[in-house]
Amino acid sequence: MEKKYLLGYDIGTSGSKGVIIDLAGSVIASASLEHDVEIPRPAWAEQNADILYWGEFQTIVNTIVKKAKIDPLEIAGIGVSGLTPDAIPVDKSGKALRNCIIYMDRRATAECEWVENEVGKDGIFSVAGNIADPYYAGYKCMWVKNNEPEIYQNTWKFLNSHAYVVLKLTGQAVVDKGVAGLFAPFYNNYELRWDEEMIRRCGMDPDKFPKDYNAAEVVGYVTTEAAEKCGLAPGIPVIAGGGVDASASGLSTGMINPGESTCMCGTTHCWMIVLDKPVFDPGFINFPHQVPGTWLALAGLGSSGGVVKWFRDNYGSVELDYQSKRGVSAYELLNLEAERVPKGSDGVVVLPYFMGERSPIWDPKARGVFFGLSLFHTRAHMFRAIIEGIAYALEHHAVLLRATGMMPHRVTVTDGGAASNIERQAFADVLRVPIDYASKVAGAPVADAFLAGVGVGIYKDYDEIKKWVNLDITNDPDPSSFDLYAKLYDVYVKLYLNTKQEMHALADL
Repeated sequence: MEKKYLLGYDIGTSGSKGVIIDLAGSVIASASLEHDVEIPRPAWAEQNADILYWGEFQTIVNTIVKKAKIDPLEIAGIGVSGLTPDAIPVDKSGKALRNCIIYMDRRATAECEWVENEVGKDGIFSVAGNIADPYYAGYKCMWVKNNEPEIYQNTWKFLNSHAYVVLKLTGQAVVDKGVAGLFAPFYNNYELRWDEEMIRRCGMDPDKFPKDYNAAEVVGYVTTEAAEKCGLAPGIPVIAGGGVDASASGLSTGMINPGESTCMCGTTHCWMIVLDKPVFDPGFINFPHQVPGTWLALAGLGSSGGVVKWFRDNYGSVELDYQSKRGVSAYELLNLEAERVPKGSDGVVVLPYFMGERSPIWDPKARGVFFGLSLFHTRAHMFRAIIEGIAYALEHHAVLLRATGMMPHRVTVTDGGAASNIERQAFADVLRVPIDYASKVAGAPVADAFLAGVGVGIYKDYDEIKKWVNLDITNDPDPSSFDLYAKLYDVYVKLYLNTKQEMHALADL
């Protein structure tokens, strides 16, 4: 039977989405599910891999195959991406031994301190191209060994979210090089290989880490058992990636060549710049791109979009009620209210460090702050200030990019928050570059499907995905706002520096 379709699937922090596309990139069917993050303790974050990753995959894939009204034998390949870095210990039967410890979890601080003392900051960076921080999956694996020794003893492989689905689909425990690059300090991001010496030096077993592949490489085929559960046909090729969900989102906007830049506006904001060689800066998250021969410098915020959701869930009950009755997005209603507030939120500044912060400050004990509130201010001021706080967090990275000559001339935005005009305009005004938006791009799942097409030989060049992208909306920077935002950004930076000690005291209570 002719292979006319591709299947892509992405596991996000707040939900998962699957698509079936035709070979021209048109979405034939899609479906999604929302899910939550478990917070068992402050700054800890987990998810159930069987229920949220593999379980939702079965539900969504069954749905889209039926919606597309196609024969599963017509599917040429499958690509899956997912939130990362995270750690799921699995046994030899493929069973997850505990909840997945996801990227925003900050528990592995002692492991980071130990490695810094034993190996040194320069020694870590010379292998991993990244600093020591609980964000990275290697330190999470060390935490499991140190705190849950029985689980570690029974661990066959440590996987991430999408690799767990690939295992369930094919029986193969693998990882793509982009995800492996976020298993710091165990993966050499310069030479693209597991560093067995570093793994052993940190007291870990190299055999517990899966074989690494380029994202588009076919690594296995859908088993009969998996096919029955998912409504698929046995034997469909499955690639190692998608990979990192953020870079898959970037790829979906045509982010292929050095200098091109996309910001994924999801539960976290991930602003990426493509590099043609591994020239890394410790202020960024650094790892291989899905496109062989390129790397990504990523500005990764800890819980930025999550703060927007937190505000909606806790202070947007009226909007949520209206959404349930009328079908109008609560976010859209909150944005409309915030549009009435002047730029600068009448002097309210937010530090969006609600789960600590990743780059560039790398502080797991940082905490969220609303600063400058008075009886004059309203919910709308607070909501707008959250969005502007995210823009200031991105500007914190832009300062580093300008100093090294790497600042892109324009930035594309994608995913949930990118649909907000107020968010796009805040980014344009604070970063002082045009912000482009492809309103009809379906995001990471389409890139996953495209990569599957590369893997099975349908597409010969990664640039072919650019034919699918129409950047139909641009927000140009407003020069009249530059001075105001520069002053507020200065408050933002100093506010963290002047409250850091108190944040740490609260975190240690």
